[in-house]
Amino acid sequence: MDALIGRRRFLKASAATSLVAGSSFFGAPAFADFAAGPTIRRNASTMTASDPILVGYRRAIQRMRALADTNPCSWFYQAAIHGTLDPRNLQSWNTCHTDPTFFWAWHRMYLYFFERIVRKQSGMYDWAIPFWDWTNPAQRALPAPFRDSTSSLFDGTRNASINSGTPLSTSLGTSIANAMTLLDYFNTQSSVSGPHGTVHITVNGNMHDVTSAALDPIFYVHHSEVDRQWNQWLAQGGGRTSPVGNATWRNSAYTFFDECCAPVRMRGCDVVRAARQLSYSYEGEPPQVEQYCPRIPFNIREIVPVIQWRRPFMLRDRPVRLPLVPPEQRNMLPRLAEAARGGGNLALRVAGIEADAQPGISWEVHVGPSGFTPGPASFVGIFALFGAGLKTRRNHYHPADFVFPLNKALANGDPARMEVQFVPVSGLAEPAGRERLAVRSSVSVGEVSVVVDAPMPELPRDEQEQLRRLERSQ
Repeated sequence: MDALIGRRRFLKASAATSLVAGSSFFGAPAFADFAAGPTIRRNASTMTASDPILVGYRRAIQRMRALADTNPCSWFYQAAIHGTLDPRNLQSWNTCHTDPTFFWAWHRMYLYFFERIVRKQSGMYDWAIPFWDWTNPAQRALPAPFRDSTSSLFDGTRNASINSGTPLSTSLGTSIANAMTLLDYFNTQSSVSGPHGTVHITVNGNMHDVTSAALDPIFYVHHSEVDRQWNQWLAQGGGRTSPVGNATWRNSAYTFFDECCAPVRMRGCDVVRAARQLSYSYEGEPPQVEQYCPRIPFNIREIVPVIQWRRPFMLRDRPVRLPLVPPEQRNMLPRLAEAARGGGNLALRVAGIEADAQPGISWEVHVGPSGFTPGPASFVGIFALFGAGLKTRRNHYHPADFVFPLNKALANGDPARMEVQFVPVSGLAEPAGRERLAVRSSVSVGEVSVVVDAPMPELPRDEQEQLRRLERSQ
């Protein structure tokens, strides 16, 4: 093993304990136990090609690509865990996006063990996945070291415009800012998955399909940003919480592989405190929120639509308009007003979205007075089909759905006189975004509804404090 790692092991041998003491997963001792403390995932857009993190990433990629495809630590096998068309169907392959409620948690587990493998393959005990902050207006272009065609960080299958430095659309960052206003974990996760998918589709090439996305080195850097958004959302407070009381979420287990290529299992409760359980934090982020799974799970309230439109319609390469409140549901307007006065958020849910094949574009969602012209003031979010809704997907198929906040859009308008517009876009910044859109497959939408977005039930404070003291005493 690398001499540096050996020295760190000596320094910490007497104090090293499992990163996830009391958790449900098992396997070889965590490689990160020998780091001096939590590693920092840094901003990739501020790194040069000679940054040790990127040097280590390139080294690890080369070594992982040299391993046999059947080796769980190989580049191919790790990518196949996310998705593959390879018929061998080895352990843990195609386990991503099996259930949309695990979008954030599954990817956090996946990145954590990938990070441990890279640490060993790179020989850097403190290596940490960088993040691509495509929400930052100044950092929407693919980080420069990933655009060098001579580097193992480069993927030639990407959109040529992306590899030449064309930025992503500003609407992706705005969409995330809007998603951060939501209060329910599952609503927020659904809202975040919209721009997440748009990044995949816009980068294109391997990234545009679940079965090949993780073959592109930018995949893990992209998802490091999406993982960071979970922390950012929780840090706002206001009742925001991970679904630690939800029995299904906390008990469903997934299998990954550690740096010794041995299988390990994880559950939702193992990944709710990234710094303490997984020993990493993000550069410049506020203090991470520490939440604990209560000993006894409790039911999570069901989100019931206030207004519901169930007339399927198609999305193609031209904008589509429909009323926010269908004429036959005008009698529900008092209920909508009552829900708005209740102190929660109102949100737009677009569900039952399906396509026969990858459409290859995204759709912005706008809400405004009837006949309005879409613009920044009417924008509520963006989505693309990636992990769900594509009938070509062979494993764990389910329709897609997305949630978008409505409070701002409804603040100065009568809901009875408002409409929703779906505007097709490329996902690239202007003027590249004005290129003619080639829609490869039309998309059907099964339902549009207005729902109340409210915080999940409050966690038992006394038990949370007791669990916190217990963890820190171990």
